[in-house]
Amino acid sequence: MKDVHLSNRSILIQRLIILGTPFVLGLLEITHPIGMMNKTPFQSVVPKVDWWITLHLLQLPLFGLLGIAVLLLVNNLKGLPVMISRIGIAFFLIFYTALDSIMGIAGGVLIRSAKDLSKNIQIFAEKQFNLLLFDPIFGGSTFSLISVLGGGGWLIGIIAAAIALKRAGASLFSVVLLIASGFLFGLAHVPPTGPIGMACFFIAVAMIDPRIWMGEKIS
Repeated sequence: MKDVHLSNRSILIQRLIILGTPFVLGLLEITHPIGMMNKTPFQSVVPKVDWWITLHLLQLPLFGLLGIAVLLLVNNLKGLPVMISRIGIAFFLIFYTALDSIMGIAGGVLIRSAKDLSKNIQIFAEKQFNLLLFDPIFGGSTFSLISVLGGGGWLIGIIAAAIALKRAGASLFSVVLLIASGFLFGLAHVPPTGPIGMACFFIAVAMIDPRIWMGEKIS
């Protein structure tokens, strides 16, 4: 009886991660500050810099939980797609969180520390923020090395997971939605692609019978 209780609690926690993470993350991404017309990136973030930093701090554990959600979906499945999915999600967890830390948190702290200082210091800070945005290695607004490794890892991990789930019995529609989330969220987590991508992910996993990702055979 105790083992059954523990098993039920484990399943509940897994479902909470798989369903709750994309739901919460998708809602948060709706509020993600984006560039404003006739404003530089620095000027666009300044009025919302406190929320910018808070949001990117919240994203760190949520990105981690999102990766775990995908790993849980394939944890009890077998085959080459499962292995590829795990590798892709590993890249996502490493490089996407690194991108968020550099671009989001470090960039936000830079802006907040300079926003009330002299004009010359703000100009200098703006140049530094632009370096964070467009750097070819870790830039957040271009196809930098880290963004490609992180976003690409998410895309590959999701596509491979979708293939594994389809083989295990998931519906074609749920698989298509899952793949769509890979492309949309992998492209950018800001609006509109980020929230839409998480909506696709949430609907997809909500449609999949839990017995499939638990590794049970469905007659």
